[in-house]
Amino acid sequence: MKRWYLYLGSLLALLGLMIIIFPAFWIKVVVILLGLGMIAYGIYSLKVTKALYDDSTFVTTILVKSIASIVIGALSVIFPLAFSGTVWTVMIWILIISLILSAIAGFYSAALLKDTGIDRKNYFLENLFLLIAALVLILISPKQLGIAIVRIIGVAVMVIGGALIAVDLTSKKDTLTVDAEVKDDDTSASDASEDND
Repeated sequence: MKRWYLYLGSLLALLGLMIIIFPAFWIKVVVILLGLGMIAYGIYSLKVTKALYDDSTFVTTILVKSIASIVIGALSVIFPLAFSGTVWTVMIWILIISLILSAIAGFYSAALLKDTGIDRKNYFLENLFLLIAALVLILISPKQLGIAIVRIIGVAVMVIGGALIAVDLTSKKDTLTVDAEVKDDDTSASDASEDND
């Protein structure tokens, strides 16, 4: 039997430790991942969302939102890799403002779809996710507070990893106990059959 809990738990525990030791690096990773997500979201909006409704206001809103997402997403990926210091802080706040404005434009676009009969639930959820991502960046952006929050997340990841390892080890122990009991029952049954002979 494969021990996925042990492997996953060990990986999470190691990841949590790395987050605790190098919190500033992981903040950059979050920003880069959000940047990549914004690029993908912008491309998706250009290809799929724009084609939903043939209204010039809707198409223009989606076009501006998509291009802005792609550009700012690309900058979010490039700047953390190329620069540090003040440029880095400015980029985080540009990303935050962009996420908020993108969510507002998205809610506006979804409102334009009101009378079309198109299901708007997914668009509201997408834009709610953009607001949550902006909130996460706001929380981790101030230097000391951000590092403290990231370290707390690292501790939580380590605890989850440790819990998975404990589950694996205790389930392995229970399996060994059950196997031992089955062998004892088999031995007792074979002894009883020998006595009958």
